Amino acid sequence: MKKLIKHPLFSVLLAVIITVSVYSCSEDNNTVTPPSGPADKTINGTVNFVDTNFILTGGTYLISAYPSTGWPPMAGPTAYDTLKISRTNNVLNLSYNYTLSDINPGDYVISVGFRKTTGGQSPIMSVYGCDTARFLNGAGSSCFLSPPLKATIGSSNQGVDGINMLSWSDTAKKVF
Repeated sequence: MKKLIKHPLFSVLLAVIITVSVYSCSEDNNTVTPPSGPADKTINGTVNFVDTNFILTGGTYLISAYPSTGWPPMAGPTAYDTLKISRTNNVLNLSYNYTLSDINPGDYVISVGFRKTTGGQSPIMSVYGCDTARFLNGAGSSCFLSPPLKATIGSSNQGVDGINMLSWSDTAKKVF
């Protein structure tokens, strides 16, 4: 037994066992910090409706992102989200959170519209930067043709939060 303890291989093996035991019992200080902010390639915000004249059948309210180079829209949006009009305690909700996903880097015009199930023109009731408050205060419809505010997904794909808008629910008050 004494020969075994004095053998150099035994000393190395004992040192390895002690090192592994100490290392495996140490605290792991490599905590992973969850990312803060919006997910990559997303645009998020809230739409607040200023009236309760919703159309509850025959179509869907949408929030959409169009490339700023393709505005006013002549084709479908890059991304859209359906705003599901609902009631709480028999009262129509006026505020809806949305997320537009899988959007490539670039500048986008965000709008709220109504897509009819029968087809035809889909009215737009609000555009980011030209919401109903600006429209009522005299900015007029020219603002909607060249909106001053855009949502930007940068080259690092960082998403955008806080693209909040006011909108009409009444499609007769369309702005575009």
